[in-house]
Amino acid sequence: MSKPEFSLRTGIYASIEPELFKGSLTGKVALVTGSGRGIGKEIALALAKSGAAVAITGRTESQVQETAKEVLSLEGAKAIGVVADVCNRSDLERLAKEVTEKLGPIEILICNAGTNTFMPFHMTDADDWWSQMEIMVKAPTELTRIILPEMQKRNSGVIIYTSSRAAQADLPWTAAYGCAKTSITRFAGVLQTELNILQKDTFGFEKNGISLFSIHPGEIKTKLHETAFPEKTKKEAPYVIEMMEKLHKTHPNFKVELPAWTCVYLAAGKGKGLEGRLVDCTRDVEEVKEHVAATPRPRITNACS
Repeated sequence: MSKPEFSLRTGIYASIEPELFKGSLTGKVALVTGSGRGIGKEIALALAKSGAAVAITGRTESQVQETAKEVLSLEGAKAIGVVADVCNRSDLERLAKEVTEKLGPIEILICNAGTNTFMPFHMTDADDWWSQMEIMVKAPTELTRIILPEMQKRNSGVIIYTSSRAAQADLPWTAAYGCAKTSITRFAGVLQTELNILQKDTFGFEKNGISLFSIHPGEIKTKLHETAFPEKTKKEAPYVIEMMEKLHKTHPNFKVELPAWTCVYLAAGKGKGLEGRLVDCTRDVEEVKEHVAATPRPRITNACS
């Protein structure tokens, strides 16, 4: 069977038009990690524009407070800024507690904090390599561990993990990043399958009301791309930079609004049928849904496919 072709999307398009989601998230509380800048910041703004009360968090206080202030400048918006290190368990517990106390139960969790370093594996430092895994795998799974029980009691909630198409490709010079994105994508798929069983068979609900997704946001030029080439790579492996620059020139100019409003689309309950899967924001989501709906669903699904 040939691989289906879906329409390429680089910015806002009909299915994720902001006007469609005005008030759609009213009464919902959203927590977005890594939201002081970049993609996370845009996701937080989109959620707030759709009516959600939003918790902004990151490690840099100035960025967190600046983004929170920007969100609060929107008409009728509710938001707080909480400085926290996602790699610190006590910070995660404090974060969840503060958001719940000040805004209410967390209904939407978007684990967006991430990092990357372009470097051949043989040149990497072990601690730095595992630090990337901790930020992009351990941190989101532990935050899920903290927040999920209340979602299970209510049988409602949406969790989105910022992943990457790197979960499906053997992209060189990014071993830690690729492993991390594959891991978190697989985690979302496995946990979705577990919840589909547990919420009905163990907790007695008619069906599972908790939806998990991972997303590929698109090759968006953020500050992460500027900081991903350490001096060691520049000095000892300039071929890495040359290759990545050539690769980046082949990418369309993806807008940061694309993943932001795709997250709103999913958080608003429009992703039925895509639960547990890696959602590629650069492909028309309605076309993907239509294809998935028309394809027999295997007993054990593949989140990375």
